[in-house]
Amino acid sequence: MEWMRRRGRLDVASGIAQIELLCTPSVWASLLTRCAHRYGTAHFADGTQQPAGAGLVRVTLSGLELAELMDVAARRGRWWSREDRPGRALCRTVYRAAAASVDHLGPDHADTAIPPITLTAGARP
Repeated sequence: MEWMRRRGRLDVASGIAQIELLCTPSVWASLLTRCAHRYGTAHFADGTQQPAGAGLVRVTLSGLELAELMDVAARRGRWWSREDRPGRALCRTVYRAAAASVDHLGPDHADTAIPPITLTAGARP
């Protein structure tokens, strides 16, 4: 059951203390826009984006912010979503990258703080 696995991933993600998302500025702007359209508000703190060199940005997110990002990406990455094809592809890529980072932590970490980890999406370093 995919929805049960996704729910477990969101539980683990919400327990992460901090995560760094390394991506292009356009990817982050696109993700922010998609999250803002969910229920009409964005739940990301201001000033999370910092230059990372080589045309990339480093975005520091809490576990709760990561969980929201993953939820939006999972929903908008589905074939039946209202998202256009490039948008669906971006959302699937971001969700898979986040899920891979969360999966290596496992459910034992769902209620504990995790040291910062780096998630690279939308860029080939």
